[in-house]
Amino acid sequence: MSQQIGEAGDRRHRAPIASMTLWAALCGAVVVAIHAATRSLPARLGSYRTGLIVIAVFALASIYSARKHSLWLSVRWLRLAMRLPRRLARRMVLCDRLETWRTIHIAVGVLALLPLWWHLDSGPASRLERALELVVAMVVLSGLFGTLIQDRLPHATRLRPDQEVRIEDVEANFHQLYFEAEESILGHSEDLVRTYLAHVRPILTGKQGLPQMWWATIGGGDPAPAAVRRARPAGATLGADRALYDALIAIAERKVRLEHNRFDLILSNAWLTLHIALVVALAVMVAFHVSGVLYFGGL
Repeated sequence: MSQQIGEAGDRRHRAPIASMTLWAALCGAVVVAIHAATRSLPARLGSYRTGLIVIAVFALASIYSARKHSLWLSVRWLRLAMRLPRRLARRMVLCDRLETWRTIHIAVGVLALLPLWWHLDSGPASRLERALELVVAMVVLSGLFGTLIQDRLPHATRLRPDQEVRIEDVEANFHQLYFEAEESILGHSEDLVRTYLAHVRPILTGKQGLPQMWWATIGGGDPAPAAVRRARPAGATLGADRALYDALIAIAERKVRLEHNRFDLILSNAWLTLHIALVVALAVMVAFHVSGVLYFGGL
């Protein structure tokens, strides 16, 4: 049984769907289609039932966060899988991978708009409900932005597999590359030193613009060649030092790629912080809304 668990484990990092952005768009189209086909349903269900459905779907979407931060559910899921036949056990292990959970989380998050739409159609909306609608829209939009980022970052990781996963490691590599370049020019010609100081060191000590980093992430490109385009021809007249200058250009390219690496890490962390803050605000507003309904409804 451990062998079949291992076989499934080898496939845990294969995404079940190629593009999460397209998956989210498909779920959105399903929401629009179902809502168009069920225009009379909100009146039959009423605001209480549609509200309960919305809360249940929101709670279901939050399970993904619990799965990411705790192995309690995963351990019990795997224990159950070990008691089952080989084929079924393998499928259960694959279903427990974070990629599958993320796919379901995105689907549930987008599909939650359907019962919310029903709830808003079931009666006149108060100002708080309008505010809730706005916050839900912000949560969904931030989630869609996150899927776009996560669609692009794995592509960049495959192109440059030596990327770091911590900002501290990126900063340490900045210093290492700078000292490597500085030590490389010791004892060489003044022409090489002047050319290095004029064209390469500004790249090593400076920062690339945010638009360049942003478009490199969204487009899945490499910002390094464009960053050193002007510096590269300067080594044409260095003669015997040309090979060393080309090595310095390569160091500058690595530095620019590290900058892009850092930008991606900061972008991912900032997006997640914003998304969580919006979810917490939504939870508080939902609790306040439910409390008000129960209090003024006499329940």
